[in-house]
Amino acid sequence: MTRLTDGNKTIEIAMQTWTGSEYTPDFSNDFFEVGGLEYDEETDTYKVDDVDYCIDQANDWKESIGDYAMDENEAEKSVFVKEI
Repeated sequence: MTRLTDGNKTIEIAMQTWTGSEYTPDFSNDFFEVGGLEYDEETDTYKVDDVDYCIDQANDWKESIGDYAMDENEAEKSVFVKEI
């Protein structure tokens, strides 16, 4: 899980694909390119401009909308979000 905050809202988010028998490892760190984000060690969170926008982008990926369009045969995608 990746922890994201915009100063107003903090979430844990995981993004995985169902392979038919199990979920793949979470790749939300890669999706949000956390290596380029400011990290707060005290709260163990990555700072973003807008948490809700990040959730929207993850859900677009899940639903294969816009930049995340795919062909119909790809595996089922899941996004798990928990506000903390």
